[in-house]
Amino acid sequence: MKSYLSEIFSSIQGEGPYVGERHLFLRFCDCHRKCIFCDTVVERTETVLIENVAGSGTFEPIPNPLSVEQVMDIIRRMDKKKRNRRISVTGGAPLLQAHYLRELLPVLCGERHSIYLESAGDLPQQLKSIVEWLDIVAMDVKLSSVTKEKNTFPAHWQFLKICRDSNVEVFTKLILSSETNEDELIQAVQGIKKAGGEETLIVIQPMSKAAKTDAVPRPEQLLRWQEMIGHIIPNVRVIPQTHKIMEML
Repeated sequence: MKSYLSEIFSSIQGEGPYVGERHLFLRFCDCHRKCIFCDTVVERTETVLIENVAGSGTFEPIPNPLSVEQVMDIIRRMDKKKRNRRISVTGGAPLLQAHYLRELLPVLCGERHSIYLESAGDLPQQLKSIVEWLDIVAMDVKLSSVTKEKNTFPAHWQFLKICRDSNVEVFTKLILSSETNEDELIQAVQGIKKAGGEETLIVIQPMSKAAKTDAVPRPEQLLRWQEMIGHIIPNVRVIPQTHKIMEML
């Protein structure tokens, strides 16, 4: 079995509570969402870009798609000294490649890698098919007032419940813009509490300026939202995209 990836590289985790950890990133092509703030190239590409020297900005192109064996060979070469704390499976929407991940993840786990899944958090059945090999799930809860797409709250709550029932560590991430609807925000937080419990960590991620939008939230908005959310779920943090601040992958 083969799959389309866009990049494989080693860098720091730039988002969420594991910010600053060294991760090896597998970025998969394809996404079922079209969030207005997303600047990631998600279309299938003819080649996968491999950054053999971390932070160098120099990439070796390898023809797409890649087999599981090819990906493992690349990981073994890039991480032969096990300097990366985790394998970050990201995209795009990596769960669109669930069948491929069902072959890849057991091999990674067999070689004692910790698996960190970054997900839109709205494909519960695909999650269920691979959840046994996951260590950490970074789960987006997407608001229509921010993404400019219809929200999919019921799928989010199924997704979060699967993580909880499977005893997989999970945190939720709310990307918020200056156009965030506060009623929708509170609805989302109440849904997180019901599906995941009040101990669930919520990360507010201020939207970064993108090609299609510059609706970056103001500091007073972020502080007000943190206080609002804190009345429902106490563990809420504001964490920006630090890798963009440092101009890193």
